[in-house]
Amino acid sequence: MNIFLSKAIVLTLFIATLFDYSAQEREQCDILPTPVVYKRVKGNLYLREKVHLNKEDWPTNTLNQFESLLQTFHKITIQDTTGKAFIRLRKLKNVPKDFYSISVSNFIFISYSNDRALYYAMQSLVQLIKTENKVKYIPKAFVQDYPKFDWRGLHLDVSRHFFSVEEIKKYLDLMAMYKLNTFHWHLTDDQGWRIEINTYPKLTSIGAFRDSTLIGHYTANPRQYDNKRHGGFYTQQEVKEIVSYAAKRYIDIVPEIEMPGHSRAALAAYPEFSCTGEQQMVPGIWGVFEDVYCTKEESFQFLSNILNEVVSLFPGKYIHIGGDEAPKSRWKSCAKCQNTIKKNGLTDEYELQSYFITRIEQFLNQKGKNLIGWDEILEGGLSPNATVMSWRGFKGGIAAAKNGHYVVMTPGSHCYFDHYQGKSNEEPLAIGGYTPLKKVYQFNPIPDELDAAQASYILGGQANLWTEYIKSYDHLEYMAYPRAIALSQALWCQNKPNYEKFCRVLYDTHFKKLDFLKVNYSKSSQRASIKSKINEKGISLVLESPDSSEVFQTSFQTKFSGEEIKRNMKVGEELIITRPKKHVTEQEIKFISTKSKLSSTIHFTRHHALGAKVNYITKPNPQYNYTSTLLLDGQKGARPWRGHEWIGFDTCKIIMEIKLPEKKKIQEIAFSFLESNGSWIYLPKQIQVSSQKKRRKKIRTTTNIHSELVRLKIKKRLKNIYIQINTFSSIPQGLPGAGHVPWTFLDEIIFY
Repeated sequence: MNIFLSKAIVLTLFIATLFDYSAQEREQCDILPTPVVYKRVKGNLYLREKVHLNKEDWPTNTLNQFESLLQTFHKITIQDTTGKAFIRLRKLKNVPKDFYSISVSNFIFISYSNDRALYYAMQSLVQLIKTENKVKYIPKAFVQDYPKFDWRGLHLDVSRHFFSVEEIKKYLDLMAMYKLNTFHWHLTDDQGWRIEINTYPKLTSIGAFRDSTLIGHYTANPRQYDNKRHGGFYTQQEVKEIVSYAAKRYIDIVPEIEMPGHSRAALAAYPEFSCTGEQQMVPGIWGVFEDVYCTKEESFQFLSNILNEVVSLFPGKYIHIGGDEAPKSRWKSCAKCQNTIKKNGLTDEYELQSYFITRIEQFLNQKGKNLIGWDEILEGGLSPNATVMSWRGFKGGIAAAKNGHYVVMTPGSHCYFDHYQGKSNEEPLAIGGYTPLKKVYQFNPIPDELDAAQASYILGGQANLWTEYIKSYDHLEYMAYPRAIALSQALWCQNKPNYEKFCRVLYDTHFKKLDFLKVNYSKSSQRASIKSKINEKGISLVLESPDSSEVFQTSFQTKFSGEEIKRNMKVGEELIITRPKKHVTEQEIKFISTKSKLSSTIHFTRHHALGAKVNYITKPNPQYNYTSTLLLDGQKGARPWRGHEWIGFDTCKIIMEIKLPEKKKIQEIAFSFLESNGSWIYLPKQIQVSSQKKRRKKIRTTTNIHSELVRLKIKKRLKNIYIQINTFSSIPQGLPGAGHVPWTFLDEIIFY
């Protein structure tokens, strides 16, 4: 969006030209998300304990919150005046949506397009205030700003773990600080129903509670449970209270009532609306369950009655109906569902899902609401006016936008905050995956595949916080921040600064604000990041950090000899790990930041193929950030599984070539696989190792694979090695992911 050169903007630009800009006075902008324009000028505007303004000029809601924030952060109160105000306002017309400007000279002048823009200006102004030696001041500057995207969302799953009204309010306060404007409230799922519905009281008396919850990760074998009752729900009065609280912060709430799948909690309360009618429990384990809503007319009446109460509680435009991960097995064996298919001339169960979604959309449209759902609602044909929330990558969103449907991008690659955000083993348990701060910062909701007209259907983006492994509010904050701030940058900024500049403001200024508010944010992004590069002697480890001036104390110890080397390393400096002359050795390397004092430790295996070249004839799935060095960089994949340390293949045959630096007698090759059947990750069926001459010569084949570690005796002098890994063509029936091609995850291949 270009700045409209209306009379009003010309005025604000004229005000800006009154300042004497000098290069030496241009300091970093402490406002996050970063504004469109920030120009620092000479001098500071000093503040007293009372700030004078004309209260009648301000919306009551914004004024009250402004006063509260000034008092909380800076011990400043507001004094009403009928004279010249210290903070002066001017409302503008014909400017970009939610436009505001702030001019700080001998007084503060705020121009704004609407009340919401004034609220954003207020948040920015509070961030500009500094206190040094008990002296409060604002650097003289000119700010001009407006958002890039209309939908700047943050999701919260309260079904897997319940959070109180006060915790939800704190969540909303932090969103408001960083100008996030959409709260996606995931109120129902298999593990709990969280909203009072007067027509169906058993939804909360039965569906809101489970008798036990999984301990540890879903993939653990054997699984353990805490045998403790967990649950809770929000009364309709509490929902109204939260909706009002959010509205005062210019945050729209999008409630999600899951259907047709992820409905076990509802069906535990009212089993007559399932296909089988069988009584079931609210599960305390995660995953996808076969039981979904039956497509009989009674189910549609049940859901319509629920949605009728939901609609009355939420004044916003959208109602989210889920639509994701809905197995079709019950529908295939259900006579009533098959009758619905036949009666409506549908082809299969996928078209039945489309029929289901369309029925619900028609009801919501009659109530003046728009339907939004996860990208699975595209399957079988998208209902006419539905909005798509694309979570399985960008593909679903691209397809929807090209067909003229509005889209919210929320790909798992960039926007799933239940993923790990650090490589340290000190990170709390998470579902898996790897979404560090920098990855979130790089998020762009508009794919290159869309032209300008198609891109106009992208409303914005959102991050999702699923809480299977998040039991407390402290843990919730740890997973959400500072990644939510990086998200605000991605969705607000017209032209965001480079990542290093962002981190400088984040660490120097906003971490202190979060400390003051007692937010349990993650500091994982401040740990040393290690990048492996091929070196002629082995591997070079390169230190990476958002702060280029960082220095790390490095401790390097060889376990066999006990020799320990200590040195200081700068960002960008290389540490060379050479291949062993004889025996494979294990080492541990520790990096400690001299600034943050945070440490990172890596465990390292020096073996004979360290830094060798890998040619992936079968390409790995790109979502796991594989590099050419990952299989032979000396670092084994961590457990619990973190996606960034493993190469993932979603093919039934994997072929790769490894070129050793020199011909060498290899005694043994060890393969490290991952078995996590609940995530559709399986051990392979067969490994075949071959050498290349004029034709490939088989050296060793194994088919008896029952362990994650597979060791093959070789005893050959080799230079080029071909490896072929064969898996199931599809996952057998009765196992998680049945019918799909299994994932194969592989990490360090060690040559002895």
